[in-house]
Amino acid sequence: MLLKWIKCGVFPEQKRRFSFAQEQWQELKAISGFLQQIGGWNVNDANEAYIFSFWENHSAYEAFMKRDHDEIMAKNNQRGTYHRLAVDLYMKASPNDDTFSIMEMLRKSNVLHVWERCEPLSGSWSAEEFIWFQHLHDHRRLLIVPAMPLTDNDGTTVAIEESWTTFRFMEGEET
Repeated sequence: MLLKWIKCGVFPEQKRRFSFAQEQWQELKAISGFLQQIGGWNVNDANEAYIFSFWENHSAYEAFMKRDHDEIMAKNNQRGTYHRLAVDLYMKASPNDDTFSIMEMLRKSNVLHVWERCEPLSGSWSAEEFIWFQHLHDHRRLLIVPAMPLTDNDGTTVAIEESWTTFRFMEGEET
């Protein structure tokens, strides 16, 4: 599983327009290899948006970027709403290989806690409580924990905007 983590510094006067544009990414549901996209606002910086886009694999993501991304971006008119954009790509490194369970866990979350680190986070963790990702180009790791209080200062808490969430129905789900 590939994770595209997007961090946007949004102009304060453009937050509503940014949010509306983010809701327009529902077209992702029809893209082959897309799993889910969720996002929201950093609770410590009300003008910083985080978007987490999950893909079956790197080749599905690359095909989307070549074929569909620019067209969707042009339609939703999101450019100009942010002054800073950073994108990082990660591959899932968690022992939990059940994609359906991971997507369901994320979909039910209204808050995510995110740590980006080079060394493992201390503490005892159950594989069902978190998702580890390894950066594609360096030693950074990303830990995502749904609905757990943030206990250290180097993580970020993201309040999920339900209207930004889009997902492809997976095998075994009712439509």
